[in-house]
Amino acid sequence: MLSALFLGAAMTICAEALEWETDTVRVTIAPFQATQDVVFHFRNRGAAAVALTDIETNCDCLAAAADRTTVAPGESGEIKATFTIGDHAGLYERLITVRSDDAKEPKYLHVEIEVPETCSVAPRSLQWKLNASPAAASVTVKAAAGLVIDFTEAVATNAAFSARLETVEAGHSYLVHVQPTDTSRPISAAIRIFGHDQAGHAIVASAYATVE
Repeated sequence: MLSALFLGAAMTICAEALEWETDTVRVTIAPFQATQDVVFHFRNRGAAAVALTDIETNCDCLAAAADRTTVAPGESGEIKATFTIGDHAGLYERLITVRSDDAKEPKYLHVEIEVPETCSVAPRSLQWKLNASPAAASVTVKAAAGLVIDFTEAVATNAAFSARLETVEAGHSYLVHVQPTDTSRPISAAIRIFGHDQAGHAIVASAYATVE
């Protein structure tokens, strides 16, 4: 009986005192948003004060800090993280590592930021076979739902391709006609489609062309 009581007491002493509302926050941001804040809330459920000894992130794009370094019994606090959005759409997954003197292992907090596409490009890649007819091919560029984007120019990064922009529906839908100068040798290029939204944000969409 005494051994069981001692074991139970030891387990209570070793239990982690900090209780977290969640260890994962997922947010979908608005187009052209530059930063996004996320907050993780915690509470000290133990009988002794807890010191937060270290907070690290796995990317320079994410800064995180706690609103206090010592958490008294029964006290609540938060870790606020600010994510700086890059220039790519998609899901960004980042990690915050929190170390405290109430636990042997660190606490891992997950930040997931969904950055929406401003426009779609289809197909993303155009291909010609070697020595095939150098006929023009097209990609369709469409503004995302709810956005009005005026595309004004299409430029190939290799002079061996021509690129011509055609407006289908101003602010919403466009065609880019791409054509190689010849198909006798392997060549490739990125096709940059330049535009801006109604607030003046610059937008660059990309397609790719190859002869192989």
